[in-house]
Amino acid sequence: MRRIVAALIVLMSMGWGSQALAWGDSGHRTVCEIALRNLTPVARAEVARLLRAQPAILGANPLNAEYGWACTYPDHPASNGPGRRSPEHFANYPRTTTAVTAASGCGAAPICVISAIAADYAVLRAATATDQARAAALVYLGHWFGDIHQPLHSSFADDLGGNQIGSTGLCTFALHSTWDTCILQSRALPGTRSVEDIRALAAAWSGQVTDSQRAEWLSSQAWTWSAESYAVTRAAQTGYCVIVQASCQYSGTEATWAQGRPQRNVQIDAAYMDWAMPIIQRRITQAGIRLAHHLNLALDPAYRTAP
Repeated sequence: MRRIVAALIVLMSMGWGSQALAWGDSGHRTVCEIALRNLTPVARAEVARLLRAQPAILGANPLNAEYGWACTYPDHPASNGPGRRSPEHFANYPRTTTAVTAASGCGAAPICVISAIAADYAVLRAATATDQARAAALVYLGHWFGDIHQPLHSSFADDLGGNQIGSTGLCTFALHSTWDTCILQSRALPGTRSVEDIRALAAAWSGQVTDSQRAEWLSSQAWTWSAESYAVTRAAQTGYCVIVQASCQYSGTEATWAQGRPQRNVQIDAAYMDWAMPIIQRRITQAGIRLAHHLNLALDPAYRTAP
């Protein structure tokens, strides 16, 4: 038992377990269902065709034959299929970073969710890539677009993106899971969270997007999406960190969190949820609209770049 615990601690310290899931399955599915509703008929048909080219992904879950469900595959990979690609689900920055810029890259890491989007998008658009490779890229892109829009996936390595900050009150796990699942499921998806529930939510949120919002959201690129998330991460109302001389510290007395140190807790009450839920809706909707735009560009030769 001690060996297992020790191994887990080592893996977490290496970043393996940091920001383990973004939005949970419900959020990721909502992102990709919104994207599906904004694809051209040509792009939608190509998505369906490509999904059939990856038997390992389909074998992991029969529902993965539909893009909205296949987008959760990177969090639940099959042993005989593409792997989890753990370091690419998030972007970790120095705590002294006041705002993410194009020069921020992946922080101190060689790869992150920003580079993952660029790499898989290149595969999806490559004329020489096999359908199997393009299918995997398609599925991972859907997941990466969700990850980069979850605020706490643009954060810090030492506390594992808020996994080492507790939450109390209406959400009783880590602050990270509060943003992944608790608020979304409590406010927007109570009950079974069935296929029909997810599709209804995606249709409602997609239908609320205005032309001006669409134009604004599409005039951006991956690093700016991380910058948007990072701004929420640093916001005082999020409770993720304490600003001390511009540095986003773990607490008022500790710059970073270290294994064995006491953990902070953030109180999640109705007022917190009232503030956070519109942000979560906007981020998931932005992810879906932006994903659809990029898939249309990649899969429909007649698609125009104008929103």
